[in-house]
Amino acid sequence: MKRVAAVLAVGIALSLTIGTRVAAAQAPDGQALYRQHCKTCHGGTGTPTARMVGLYPKLKTLSDSAFMASLSIDSIVNLVRKGRGDMKPLADKLTADQMTAVAHYVKTLPGAHTP
Repeated sequence: MKRVAAVLAVGIALSLTIGTRVAAAQAPDGQALYRQHCKTCHGGTGTPTARMVGLYPKLKTLSDSAFMASLSIDSIVNLVRKGRGDMKPLADKLTADQMTAVAHYVKTLPGAHTP
């Protein structure tokens, strides 16, 4: 009886561990999505290149700590979904989970932290 209980406990623990790893493996990679869809304009670390600023003078820098502090995850997702100004909406290119992953990644950029 003890052996059956032990085997059952190990099986449950193993299932939970595998399930967690599978869920993590399936979670969208915000950094990769940012690089694919946002980096060209907003720059790799949230600072657009001079060329992009020249092309899009109203382009927001994600390295502006005051601007980034004013944005919630939901507001970033909304910006990604709907776009704004010259920024094209990405609702037809990214899922809700992917947009959320991008928003979380954007909050890790250097400008997201107040000095």
